[in-house]
Amino acid sequence: MKVIVSAAVSADGCLDDLTPRRLVLSGPEDWAEVHRLRAECDAILVGAETLRRDNPALVIRDSGLRAERIVRGQCPDLAKVTLSGTGNLPVDLRFFSEGEGEKIVFLPESVPSSVRDRISEVSSVVTLPRLTARAVVEELGSRGFRSLLVEGGSHVLGLFFEENMVDEFRLAVAPFFVGQGGAPRLVTDGNYPFGRERRMALLEVRKVGDMAVMRYELKR
Repeated sequence: MKVIVSAAVSADGCLDDLTPRRLVLSGPEDWAEVHRLRAECDAILVGAETLRRDNPALVIRDSGLRAERIVRGQCPDLAKVTLSGTGNLPVDLRFFSEGEGEKIVFLPESVPSSVRDRISEVSSVVTLPRLTARAVVEELGSRGFRSLLVEGGSHVLGLFFEENMVDEFRLAVAPFFVGQGGAPRLVTDGNYPFGRERRMALLEVRKVGDMAVMRYELKR
């Protein structure tokens, strides 16, 4: 299964700021590309913290993109996937209530059965001994998914990068600074395989609206 990471950051590498409202980094042109990328994938994955903080729907609104998916024999909406270490996921989140695609929640086996039962009423629940990127990718691959788009947040991105489970990385940089030391960065601290001794392969750099968009290939 192909794993693509897509992320947008500020010029100083932040995914968000410290205000209660979600920081909008992408311009309309970048958003259009991201939505097309979503439509080309089988599933999209975001972390539980992103769901609680931003409450995204993660559905495909564009009628043309939905029609293209139907022609390819796909559901109009892509499947939605999340990881939660505690099961602290309100069942009225738009992740669960919107879209025609399957909803899948990965939980550790240590989560109480009462929590699993509550979430299983609105999604498919998969329990793992430990939440790892490799286990998630292998499980989704066994279910027939061929491509997965991972969009965050920083803990989830770090998990996939640190385990070397990313094939392609799309990074969009917004032309402004956040300037807050405690703001969430692209990834959390970790032991990443692509350091200064092992550089990612840059495939292209493009101007998309007022943003710089880079695409990297990562050899697993």
